[in-house]
Amino acid sequence: MTTKIIGHRAYKGYYPENTIVAFDKALEAGVDVVETDLQMSKDGIVVINHDTTTLRCWDKNYRISETEWSDLKALRCKNKGFTELKMPSLVEVLKWVVDNPSVKLMLDIKFTNDREIMLKSVAEMLSVREDLPFWRDHIIWGLWTVDWFRYGMETGVIKDFEVVCISLSLQMARKFVEYSREINNPHYKLSGVSLHFVSTWSSYFQTSVIPYLQEHNVDIYVWTINQTIDFKYCNALPIAGFVTDFPVEAREAVSKYDRNQLGFQRPAHLSKEGFRFYSFLCIYRLVEELLFSPWARYKVVGNFSFSLLVIILLRAIHFL
Repeated sequence: MTTKIIGHRAYKGYYPENTIVAFDKALEAGVDVVETDLQMSKDGIVVINHDTTTLRCWDKNYRISETEWSDLKALRCKNKGFTELKMPSLVEVLKWVVDNPSVKLMLDIKFTNDREIMLKSVAEMLSVREDLPFWRDHIIWGLWTVDWFRYGMETGVIKDFEVVCISLSLQMARKFVEYSREINNPHYKLSGVSLHFVSTWSSYFQTSVIPYLQEHNVDIYVWTINQTIDFKYCNALPIAGFVTDFPVEAREAVSKYDRNQLGFQRPAHLSKEGFRFYSFLCIYRLVEELLFSPWARYKVVGNFSFSLLVIILLRAIHFL
């Protein structure tokens, strides 16, 4: 198995995320796939941005779904040295793919969007190049919930495309596999699951989930993996691709830790490495329970839901 290196938000580690510069640098770094995020403007233009709002990366604060494209494209990047950069539209990125066909694009579509964004995205693919087989070879749909998978099948927009479930939850990944089995249609088959890298460290994952996914020919991807030691753990497992902020370093780490010579070995509990390893496993189990509980979206501080506060904390400790 040739392990794929997937640039997270193109090349988030060193360049402004989800910008054309980051796409170009990811290509130079030799990524196999560029992962990027879709949002849709008030007037129905599909744009490239991770958050539902613009303040973290851009010079004004808008809610994208409530803002027209004319205002969004006037934004400028907040990163020093890159203030001339603009928010790309999906059309711009699709043109980039046509110009750079050696790379695939993984479209991470957050469930906060209107599902119409899938129809708009395919329409924009065909507006850039009226060649559906080309796009089926170059686009991977990244979906978070089964109802989006169902919508893609019912509308036909994901027919013969690669489809990957992105989730923190192993149970959600299983639901995707079960739905794919239920419809039993080769044109709408789940091709992979993309999971938090810590989830792969658990005994449950290694003894139950891996055989289950292999039985149904579902590839395993992990995100977002940046530390050399984490590549050592994960590359001992049958991982098809690594989503990373640092593609060059990731390629070096994958080469360093040859999976043909590795077995998965947990560190000693009382070691520094072991403290981090087992702490992260505990955090993962807790997060999986909390974020998928019925009250996860309950507002606890102003407009901040419980799940959003948990996510902010996890980012602060570099878990996400």
